[in-house]
Amino acid sequence: METRPILLAFNRGLTSALALARVDLKRMALSAETFINWMPRVLGAMRLRPGTRYLQSTKDDAASADIPFIFSTDDTAIVELTDSAIRVVINDVVVTRPSVSTAITNDTFDSDVTGWTDSDEAGATSAWATGGYLSLLGTGTNAAIRDQQVTVAGPDQSVEHGLAIEVTRGNAVLRLGSSQGGEQYLAATTLRQGRHSIAITPTGNFWIRISAADTTAVLVNGIEIEAAGAMTLVSPWAAADLQNVRFDQSGDVLFCACKEHRQRRIERQSTRSWSVVEYIPEDGPFRPQNTGSITMAVAALTGSTTLTASKGYFTSANVGSLFRLASLGQTVTEAAAADNTFTDPIRVTGIDSGRVFSIVITGTWVATVTLQRSVGEPGDWTDVTTYTTNQSTTYDDTLDNQIIYYRLGIKTGGFTSGTANLQLSYAAGSIEGVGIVTAYTSSTQVSIDVLTDFGSTSATSDWWEGLWSDRRGWPSAVALYDGRLWWAGRDAIRGSVSDAFDSFDDSVEGDSGPISRSIGSGPVDTINWILPLSLLIVGTEGAELVAKSSSLDEPLTPTAFSLKAASTQGSHDVRAVKVDASGIYIQRNGSRVYELTLDGGTYNYVSNDLTAIVPEIGNAGFRRMAVQRQPDTRVHCVRADGTVAILIFDRLEKVTCWVEYETDGLVEDVVVLPGTTEDQVYYTVQRTINGSTKRYREKWALDNETTGAAATVLTDSTLVWTGASSTTVTGLSHLEGETVKVWANSKDLGSYTVTGGQITISEAATTAYVGLGYTADFKSTRFPEASAIPLGQKQNVHAVSLLLSDTHAQGIKFGQDFNHLDSMPQIDDEGDQVDQDSIWGTYVADSHPLDGTWSNDARLCLRAQSPRPCTVLAAIVSVTGHAK
Repeated sequence: METRPILLAFNRGLTSALALARVDLKRMALSAETFINWMPRVLGAMRLRPGTRYLQSTKDDAASADIPFIFSTDDTAIVELTDSAIRVVINDVVVTRPSVSTAITNDTFDSDVTGWTDSDEAGATSAWATGGYLSLLGTGTNAAIRDQQVTVAGPDQSVEHGLAIEVTRGNAVLRLGSSQGGEQYLAATTLRQGRHSIAITPTGNFWIRISAADTTAVLVNGIEIEAAGAMTLVSPWAAADLQNVRFDQSGDVLFCACKEHRQRRIERQSTRSWSVVEYIPEDGPFRPQNTGSITMAVAALTGSTTLTASKGYFTSANVGSLFRLASLGQTVTEAAAADNTFTDPIRVTGIDSGRVFSIVITGTWVATVTLQRSVGEPGDWTDVTTYTTNQSTTYDDTLDNQIIYYRLGIKTGGFTSGTANLQLSYAAGSIEGVGIVTAYTSSTQVSIDVLTDFGSTSATSDWWEGLWSDRRGWPSAVALYDGRLWWAGRDAIRGSVSDAFDSFDDSVEGDSGPISRSIGSGPVDTINWILPLSLLIVGTEGAELVAKSSSLDEPLTPTAFSLKAASTQGSHDVRAVKVDASGIYIQRNGSRVYELTLDGGTYNYVSNDLTAIVPEIGNAGFRRMAVQRQPDTRVHCVRADGTVAILIFDRLEKVTCWVEYETDGLVEDVVVLPGTTEDQVYYTVQRTINGSTKRYREKWALDNETTGAAATVLTDSTLVWTGASSTTVTGLSHLEGETVKVWANSKDLGSYTVTGGQITISEAATTAYVGLGYTADFKSTRFPEASAIPLGQKQNVHAVSLLLSDTHAQGIKFGQDFNHLDSMPQIDDEGDQVDQDSIWGTYVADSHPLDGTWSNDARLCLRAQSPRPCTVLAAIVSVTGHAK
């Protein structure tokens, strides 16, 4: 017979049942077969996990996906996505609009634009458009403008108003002020194509000004005062899409990708003003240049026009596509109705008559029109000649073998009145124009809006179709890295022009130009994520690819870019997360968690299996993942069965500790925001309450709220009730019909059933913490190696000494199995009765005998029950067996 004490720490976590026989591994003596609802610390202690505070229901109790919005560590929000809707949570409260009587006249433009004052600048036109739109058509310089003064009744003054605005096509500019055209409430703000909710707090009547200077008509579908209730924006993502939304943030903008959908920008205009708009780069990216026999021609160089193909090419899925055409010859035009208005330049080369270009001026106007030139490249303009009347003429500069750029326009101080229609035409050279398809007519014709002026209306075989569309597919992943915005999907990855996240202009030369690459091998139809680590990592279904330049510290450029496989594990459709210079992702089978880390010897990224010691942890399948950095690094992995596998991770201390989280419901989502002392962790939990399905957003309590102090949150979906001293606790409708636990007056007041949204507790309190209880179970692995007892020999765990802190006098039970558990002693060392409501700041006592039996599978089991706090610093187990 031999008895040996075994010291147990609790930072090794779960291990697989398949590994229970590996008594040769030192970590096995510190691991667990069951580790539920305990929260270990890297240092080795474990604590009854924090409870959660109830915050709010999701919209209509629907399934949701939350996106963290982090402008800075103290400026954060949660963007809630549900079926075709977006809400925003700030400081744990959903942004809402109050009830006001204020109304905007003719706010939806159903049949006309009555009620809106025409303030158009010269040459611009605002009017009603078929379909119920306000159409704003500018000149490129002058803007189409509509104004309206909105009356605000006395009771609604100094009350927040929400303006719901939908821009259906193009970009509009909004101003809100106390005077016509003023900006006292909102300075000029560009509203991109999409939905907007703009908050202002008027102190009296206010003016709305909506305008646009674009030469294609901007369509506004409505400007309305929002009804009382949660601010809600219409989104493009249905419930089935939520799992696939990927995002990255730059300042006040979240860039979002989702396969089968055009990219979106979620924009914060101000703290309580938000937009969801389409991401529409106007200069690419494009598919390879046409090499077939089909030619394309536009009917006009500017504005809204048609694009015609010589043979059937278009489909209805081309709506939203970009098309770029290179003209045969150069023609530029401008309707000049203001100072400092010029045509785009033409590029003149060659000798003799090959340099001659035409000048056409028409219209009714009073001004001085100036022809200017710039040598070598546009920019350094000098005057050539002037015109004050309509004419059609030619110009020969006789500057043989020189590259000269010319433009025609009205300089500052040269305009008096009217509109001068200006045109330069040159038979040589080419201009590349870009249009976006707005409507499908037939396989040979579509309607387009001109984004960059075309150079000719003649048919050309030099054309390019946009890379992204319903026809060609959309990116499925996005990331910001190395000063570029990266989009990836299908078999390609595209990086924007450096520091220009909306530009893919392939005419930009040098290292700052856009980057375009095909992946080219393996199952790459779906790219599940892009992760910006020290290098850019692309997670495909078949491999994890690293984007490299020629050296580790060299930026990626169009000429220094290659994709190499770092791992062939393949990834699942769960967003990967970043931990310092490493990445963590779900392997393609959906049940294993891998780490991508940089190998210091080879400077290559390699994959390590973080679930190797307990591969069954993901058998249910993982569906969400988020990282908490304080007080320890914890990776929250939401499983498809509604439980959470949490990885406590510390590379320096070599801690890879898995534990499990369970609650009376199904956890569906997790999001983490930075906090002051600890990160803020939010779960979305589906619960069955009084027979109905509810989905609640709940926030983890902080570590210092789990110690047994007056403020102790060790229940789930907790209501923190405050009021005058009373035995009646109200406000519990979210837990109607449920059995709840109560912590008040710094003690456990027992269990109650919620009826009519309230309970009556056993003693009066001014603050009570009321929520759903939970149990924490720990079951160790076998002890043979540590006690020198061979595997298979009978042994007896006959005593345990617990080192505790911040623990309720009856906060823990212990035994050799969960059917034979002992409570803490009722009599202290001095023979006095233990106060059943006391909290031990520290507790160290002699060994307690266990109600155990001789077994060849002896274990230590520990159980804690909320809301009673419990922290186990260590356990010293006495194991007796037959030594060999």
